[in-house]
Amino acid sequence: MLLKCTKQLMSWLHYNYQAPQAEYDDFYAWGADLVRAEGLHYYLLLRNSATGFALLLDTADGDNLPIISEEKVIDALKRGLTAHGFEGEDVEFYVKEGELCAFTKEFERAYERKKLKDLGAWAVETGLDEASKRIGELPVTIDRKKVDAKALFADLLKERRAQITRELYPAVSVKVRLQLPRDYSVWRRFLLPLDLSYGSLHDIIQVAFGWDGSHLHEFKLGKGVRIMPAYDIARDFGWDDAELLDEDDVTLLDVSQKKMVYIYDFGDYWTHDITLEKVVTVEEEQKPVCIGGEGSAPWEDCGGAWGYASLMESLDDPEDPDHEYARQWAGLEDWDDDEDDEDEDEDEDEEEEGSDGTPFDQVYINARLKRMFT
Repeated sequence: MLLKCTKQLMSWLHYNYQAPQAEYDDFYAWGADLVRAEGLHYYLLLRNSATGFALLLDTADGDNLPIISEEKVIDALKRGLTAHGFEGEDVEFYVKEGELCAFTKEFERAYERKKLKDLGAWAVETGLDEASKRIGELPVTIDRKKVDAKALFADLLKERRAQITRELYPAVSVKVRLQLPRDYSVWRRFLLPLDLSYGSLHDIIQVAFGWDGSHLHEFKLGKGVRIMPAYDIARDFGWDDAELLDEDDVTLLDVSQKKMVYIYDFGDYWTHDITLEKVVTVEEEQKPVCIGGEGSAPWEDCGGAWGYASLMESLDDPEDPDHEYARQWAGLEDWDDDEDDEDEDEDEDEEEEGSDGTPFDQVYINARLKRMFT
């Protein structure tokens, strides 16, 4: 909470003044002044910087001088808001979000100081006891229109409370990039719940890259940790001294590393670089969804990254001895060697359609993921 104090009020502060170091939301900032009643009897005048809603609070404490401190201001705000009909839960929320008071001599806008002066004059003319009851009902002028300041403050309080107390769910942006020679860029990006298991992440990668799941796989977190299916751990394939974890028991939240790799097919050794990019909050519980990607994923069992690159080079070069073999991988020729020669020239002039692997199809991927996680 920030109180923008007039010179008179600053002289009454029981506070070791230091200029505020933070920036304050106007909703939690108040112009403040003291209005003298008689003798040592004063009223604390507060005007909200965001809405113009005002409070006038009696500081009388017997024959004692008024004390203006952090605790006294918070207590006065609670009393004032309650007296003007605000619910206890709303008052406690506002005070908690506003935190402890800070005081400043500065008014960013000169008219705020003038508004305080005018309100003080009105309170004295009206009578301070009566003014303390009526001040919260005074309208403010916004865009040349009279507006109910109290209603404006109440609406803003309701809006802030809804924003802060609504249930939010954490999700993480994850990029998976397949390691291929420099001429090829194949990656997929996902928004995933933090409680997603690595077993489910394996399933997602399989769908997104068009793999058929017929080979072994594992996640490697540096040299010290490997995550894999429980049955592979039980088989004990002679792994090194790395810690072996069951992929269904470990979630993204359980692992502190932001970078790791996923290996699929220990023969072709398809290596996928995984980066946990940033954590965000969403208003609904996050389901796995693909939010971007690029490039066709290679064919299954085509010989790994360099085997794929070699096939693509042969496909582009009709003189290459493996050109026909590459055309078979691309679906441009039948795998059956006993081809009918009569059919070879029939569609000679038609444009050939083949495939360089599994193309990136975000709609298809998300349709599959929706079925998997619903």
